[in-house]
Amino acid sequence: MTIPAILARPLSNEFFFITGYRLFMVIMVVISVTLLFSLLRYTRLGIRIRAGTLDLETVAALGINVRMLRSLNFSVGIFLAGLSGVLAAGQLGLEPTMGAGLLMPSFIAIIVGGVGSLTGTLLGGLLIGVASGVTAVFFPQASDAIMYVMMAIVLLIRPRGLLGEEGMMS
Repeated sequence: MTIPAILARPLSNEFFFITGYRLFMVIMVVISVTLLFSLLRYTRLGIRIRAGTLDLETVAALGINVRMLRSLNFSVGIFLAGLSGVLAAGQLGLEPTMGAGLLMPSFIAIIVGGVGSLTGTLLGGLLIGVASGVTAVFFPQASDAIMYVMMAIVLLIRPRGLLGEEGMMS
């Protein structure tokens, strides 16, 4: 998969690594995250999804079709996974294992941010990404290890993650 020529060019000579396609990806991610947060915060479906994560039995007792709710939730997740795959294909190329290298950092971002917290996962992902990027500039050999060190530090200080809630997984 090739990036269109107009998006492959750097935006400036000083920041040659910032291309039009990377800016496009950032804009698409910001739009997607904003829409996801809006869906979860301001719609009936979002309220039901959030309630279902806390107490599924009560949601079912209130007459909400839990099977349909899970299917819609799963559909939103599949859509976001597909969108991220399409966006990443322009940078990483298409191959069957293109997401294998992103799986562990994603899992660590969820743990660092706090399991069950979407905002925490975003924060964890940003922290892991920035730390890996900065480490890659100054000490490239440790750029993969820094995320494990960050995870260990966060779990030692706050076992539920940065924005995780007490008793969320019990």
